[in-house]
Amino acid sequence: MKKLCFIAVAALLAFSLCSCKSVFSSDGATLVPQPEACHPGYAAVLQHKEVRVAGKAQINVLFGLFAWGADGFADNSKLSFFSFLPSAENFAKSAAVYDACQKNKVDTLVGTRYTVAVTDYFVFKTVKCDVAGFPAKMTGLKKKSPYAIIGKDGKASIYWLAEKPVVVK
Repeated sequence: MKKLCFIAVAALLAFSLCSCKSVFSSDGATLVPQPEACHPGYAAVLQHKEVRVAGKAQINVLFGLFAWGADGFADNSKLSFFSFLPSAENFAKSAAVYDACQKNKVDTLVGTRYTVAVTDYFVFKTVKCDVAGFPAKMTGLKKKSPYAIIGKDGKASIYWLAEKPVVVK
């Protein structure tokens, strides 16, 4: 009986202390909506700098429910189509963007790239994220106007754009 109990405890201990680590990097951070998905309103006018800046964050997650480790998060960073489903990776990306913006006193990052490293222990997860991008400040707004554009198939579509479209040949 002692031997069976020892084996069960050893297996449980080995299972809970083993970890899995994965690292991945992504191209852009913000998703660019298709023009027909845009709606009336205003478009932000951004002034960016030509120097790349960086930020980093680490998020710890317990039981997949409790997360801690970041000083702040960037709102409206649009990191995923399914942003209503929170994930530790998106929290870490948002915290890294916040860190970079706070360090450089800017409003957003343009042309961002992420490197995310996840170390996953069965009940505990650590997510480390590094972000790099070009800093940009919002300098104003432009009102969007509707433009009818005729496609190759002869159908007209309405697009809401801040600038008048030009024909490229």
